[in-house]
Amino acid sequence: MSRTPSLTDRWRRSWFLERVELWLDPMPRRRRRAVLGELRANLDEATADVGLDAALAGLGAPRQLAGQYLEAEPRPRPRWNQGALAAGLVLGAWLYATLFYTLGMLDALGSTGTTTPARGSFLGTQVEAVSSGGVAATFSGVPWAPLVVTLLVFLLVGRAWHVLSSRRSSRTPR
Repeated sequence: MSRTPSLTDRWRRSWFLERVELWLDPMPRRRRRAVLGELRANLDEATADVGLDAALAGLGAPRQLAGQYLEAEPRPRPRWNQGALAAGLVLGAWLYATLFYTLGMLDALGSTGTTTPARGSFLGTQVEAVSSGGVAATFSGVPWAPLVVTLLVFLLVGRAWHVLSSRRSSRTPR
């Protein structure tokens, strides 16, 4: 025969789980919810067997309990796929912008009717456009600014600093 816990016991259990959840904040949300659900079920089962006071005493302080769960979690890793996707999007946006800049130059040459080549620069890329009977464009130079921005986006979105933190934590003795 199972006994329904009193309002005070339910509040104490809830307050204990809230404090554990507070200390589990670095854990991913799905994993944290799963851990708290499992902990709640185990706590209810132990409460039915030995009472809430003994069950909470057996678990210890919420901070230490959360620390044990966090120790068992794998260290955060870089997200190279997301970094590569974001860098590809930035690079693609730069290529489209360069294309539209070149098309604008060709349109200006076509509307003026001039046959002399037009020269311009777009984010470090030298563009030369010619519109005489047909259209042509040549590109030269190394676009350093877009390449540096692309690299920074790759490193930031990919969370590259996790490589350093995982190496550092593997060297420190426990």
